[in-house]
Amino acid sequence: MRTLSEFAVALSDAKKARKLTANALAQRTGLTPQAVRQILAGESAPRLTNAMALASELGLELVLLPKDAAQSLAAPQHAQRTVMSDVERLLRDNPALRLEDLDAVRPRRRE
Repeated sequence: MRTLSEFAVALSDAKKARKLTANALAQRTGLTPQAVRQILAGESAPRLTNAMALASELGLELVLLPKDAAQSLAAPQHAQRTVMSDVERLLRDNPALRLEDLDAVRPRRRE
């Protein structure tokens, strides 16, 4: 997360997933309901201890990472696969091939 609004969205999503109200979250963390609502709306930057309390109550963990590691976690995972199975290769090279046709090329079990 790079922005306060991204942080607020993450907390809000976790709150919704746990089916908690802002009042319940405030009571559990010792914050005021108004403070919780402002933090969840991205209108207020929480103190670190308050952010940790909210995250913990929502089943999240605040973690500090080197920027390079954080960027690799946030990067889309759309890397091209470089390894293909025999079946994938056959289907790619023979678009008219059906799965039923693959019985002829399946390895036989040794008995």
